[in-house]
Amino acid sequence: MTLSSVGTTFAVTLFAALILQLIPLPENFIYWRPDFLLLVTVGWIIFSSDSLGIVFAGLMGLLADFIFGSPTGLHMLLFAMVGAIPLFLSGWLTYFTLAHRCGFIFCLVVFYQLMSNIFFSLWALPVSYEYILVVALMSSLIWPLLDRLLSAVNYKY
Repeated sequence: MTLSSVGTTFAVTLFAALILQLIPLPENFIYWRPDFLLLVTVGWIIFSSDSLGIVFAGLMGLLADFIFGSPTGLHMLLFAMVGAIPLFLSGWLTYFTLAHRCGFIFCLVVFYQLMSNIFFSLWALPVSYEYILVVALMSSLIWPLLDRLLSAVNYKY
């Protein structure tokens, strides 16, 4: 697999995450949506930690700030904090089984949701803690698809 096909896969996964993140859902199902942008960011950091790191996570967070209309820098800080964890553990995470990586993603999404709720409460924005585990569960159920795709792309490269 050439460098251009890795770049194409990168662009396609990023574009797909943006589309899936922006698809309107009924109000009852809004909390059942996995955080696709966060999953793609973490996936690329895990499998391409030598070239993508905290700056990449911060830029993806800045993109999330613009998409969600949140205060500028909020998701940038959150994505950088969350992106630092798999970057620090990237040497180990590639050797974890898929089930272990799904558990890791569950914990990472719970951490991200808790931190975002804390930061949103600082701006006196309404927060809800009751759906954190649902979002984390849905994200960890979607993770195997993204894991297989990114590990196959980076293994061939």
